[in-house]
Amino acid sequence: MDFTCHVVLIETSGNQTFIFDTTKRRENVGASELIYRLEQWVRDALAEEFTGFDRGWRIADNRPAQLLVNAAGNAKIVVRDPEQGRALVGRVTARALREAPGLDVCGVVGEPFDWAGVHEEVGKPPVSMLARACREVHESLPAVRNDRPGPMNRFPRIPIVDECAASGLPAYDVVVDGDGARSRQPRSRPSLAKYDARDDGFHRLACHAGISKDTLKKIADHLDDKPDWVAVIHADGNSLGQLITELGGGSDDNSGSETPGNGGMNTLSDRYAGALHPFSEAVQDCTVTAFQKALEHCRRVLPRRHDVNGAVPVLPLVLGGDDLTVICTGSVALAFTEAYLTAFEEETRGNKVIGRTAPDGLTACAGVAVVKPHFPFSAAYELAEELTREAKKAVKRYSLDGGPADSSADGSQPGDARTTDAPEHPRPRPRASAFSFHVLYDSGGSDPTHLRDRMKVPPGAADLTAEPDPEKQRELRALLYAQPYVVTPRPRLGDAPWTRGRHWDDLLRRTAALTDTLEATNGPDDAGDRKLPASQMNDLREALFSGRDVADSRFRQLLRHYRDRGLDLFTADGTPDGGNPNAGSPDGVAHSPDTASLFWRVRDRGLIDGRPADITEPPVTALLDAMNAVHLMGDLPDRHNRETRNPQTPASRTRATREAAV
Repeated sequence: MDFTCHVVLIETSGNQTFIFDTTKRRENVGASELIYRLEQWVRDALAEEFTGFDRGWRIADNRPAQLLVNAAGNAKIVVRDPEQGRALVGRVTARALREAPGLDVCGVVGEPFDWAGVHEEVGKPPVSMLARACREVHESLPAVRNDRPGPMNRFPRIPIVDECAASGLPAYDVVVDGDGARSRQPRSRPSLAKYDARDDGFHRLACHAGISKDTLKKIADHLDDKPDWVAVIHADGNSLGQLITELGGGSDDNSGSETPGNGGMNTLSDRYAGALHPFSEAVQDCTVTAFQKALEHCRRVLPRRHDVNGAVPVLPLVLGGDDLTVICTGSVALAFTEAYLTAFEEETRGNKVIGRTAPDGLTACAGVAVVKPHFPFSAAYELAEELTREAKKAVKRYSLDGGPADSSADGSQPGDARTTDAPEHPRPRPRASAFSFHVLYDSGGSDPTHLRDRMKVPPGAADLTAEPDPEKQRELRALLYAQPYVVTPRPRLGDAPWTRGRHWDDLLRRTAALTDTLEATNGPDDAGDRKLPASQMNDLREALFSGRDVADSRFRQLLRHYRDRGLDLFTADGTPDGGNPNAGSPDGVAHSPDTASLFWRVRDRGLIDGRPADITEPPVTALLDAMNAVHLMGDLPDRHNRETRNPQTPASRTRATREAAV
């Protein structure tokens, strides 16, 4: 029997640009809804192209098509006839042009492959030809997309027309939005499509958030201009592409489904197809549940009068697969991020379907861009996405667990680095979840490379003495940030040197030290004042930008007066309770308080170009991170982390610090 097949991939791209190219928060929700509708468009196209199509169709049962995945702006279908595959792509993309102008939907029909075949490479475990074919269509899609005009070419400016009030594209019609002289606004076709889809989007997202549609609408309006700061948060799973490729590669139990097909067929492709859908559904469920748990945590730490109708100002825009994108008030930006990443780990670790392939669960990384409400959100998202990559790069660099990790920067596709010690897990996955963040205080630019470069200062004299090579000295510029911060519980990480001083608990302690206040026992006149005076901390902050030696000199002066008030937490990596306060110092020597430093260097065993190696990072400091995080964590109780996440009413909640100003 001929089982030659083709994989059809239909996918949206530029999703975040499509969502954020409008200045209207409600239209952001409408754009999210249009991306979500790809799922329905694919189902309708399958029913039109294949008479009697059913979700239960299997290629192994000699059916002409099988739906593998259909969610989160991505659909994969296996077809026997490539012409029908091309017809599917045509039906879906034509509908997208009509109903979601401006959304980039593209499809590709893969090369033929033998359903019963097995792909093998020397030193690598065998994978199904179906898994291989899925990987190949993902690799070929960008070339197909680049060979045809992009969405922006659909909206020419000639003849000259008015400009859309929300997106800047050429206007197509006029809508009435609000009251007053400016209520009549010209809108482009993409803007109108988002405008029309917003109600359905609010209904769907409000269900995930556990609030009413009207409340979520008020949150969207609130985030337009009410808070002093808003945050765009993007989170993504680590090395999920590698894990998906390996689905169904072991025993029959991996698929979690019955053996399919006529004639008792049970090939690797059968098992892969049987495992892919439940695995994708399980990841989606874990993402939504983690979002809901993070939202519940933020309800408990949200400062007074920062709610909207009793709800946390968090607007979800993407909750698909392992991806999450939200806009939220700045006052809980880091609290939400830490809670989400922690909950995602917990949910995936406890999920039986995911546990068949990843017994330890999954990890994820996030980027948080904190900006003013009227800052262009498309640029804010690009910054958040780049910060996510920064965190992913770090956790992958130290994913040394018996061999090299996947060499892909974003974990979307498996790499070439392998070991033969454990063929069943040839590429260890990142064992930590982490996040990076940035507060954009000025609008001079949001290019991530430029912003991070501004956070580098000349190295100290000790650094230059320890490294006489001029070429290597250029790499020693001290970093005024210690990111990313790891949220995975310390017991699961073990004694990982690269996480010392860069754990959520470390950031929490330093932030609490900056906001802790004196009690009446210190004197009635001082009661309520900061233990670490804000003026002194701001002075120290300014000294950071003058270079390491200047900053350390000022730090040592302050340390004589404020060591017992929490300033010792900023000495090197802040090792508490009698540990060497200068652990990780550039010269590796324990220093006296007179030579204490704000900076330390991370030294650990990791990966360079996919190969195990000793890594020494440039000097870093955590002072600026803590000062920027003060107003991003909500209210700070005694332990603002997973150990005290018990439901409390706002009235009974203990506040150990003043209300956040953000």
